[in-house]
Amino acid sequence: MGKWLLLMLVWLLFVHGGWAEEKSEEKGPKEGEEAPTFYRQTLDGKDFFLRDWCGKELRQPWLNKEKYVIVLSFFATWCVPCQREIPELEKLSEKYRGKNVKFYLIDIQEGKRKVKRFVKAKGYKFPVLMDRYGAVKELYGAATLPRLFVIDKQGIIRLINKGFGENAEEILKKIEDTIDATLAEPDQPPADPGGEKSPTIPPEER
Repeated sequence: MGKWLLLMLVWLLFVHGGWAEEKSEEKGPKEGEEAPTFYRQTLDGKDFFLRDWCGKELRQPWLNKEKYVIVLSFFATWCVPCQREIPELEKLSEKYRGKNVKFYLIDIQEGKRKVKRFVKAKGYKFPVLMDRYGAVKELYGAATLPRLFVIDKQGIIRLINKGFGENAEEILKKIEDTIDATLAEPDQPPADPGGEKSPTIPPEER
């Protein structure tokens, strides 16, 4: 009887755990939608505002006059697939050296000391944004890791990739093709004949 009760509890945890994760993913943005704006600090204490680099209106256009394609990858030090993805992304990023593309890692819910030791041991070169309490993770619905987003110069999500497994080459080709396509697009979208105004940037992003 005790054995069957234990199996039933495990089954319930599995079913409800999966359901909860699916629900969490549903909260995140979809491809073709505007990327949620956010502010975080990098591992070395530098400020990062998403709207400094992409969006219909930049946060400080007098400082940053050009828009960039942004690649964000959510990771954690314990995530094994992340450790396969990051080196491949760093190799891919070499193709875009000197172009309007920026790559960032976002560590979720870990302390700076732990992440610094990990990044140093692995030799990673990408800037790391610290999402200490998981707020950005929730904002983007990053329920599983790694979770990668390619955001175009207008702040629109063009690609979402979940995981990094046996189809790694296919994933990297998809990321590369998406970046190339967005780079070829103009910094400014076509004029809206209806005169629709750009959305107001939230106070925390100013």
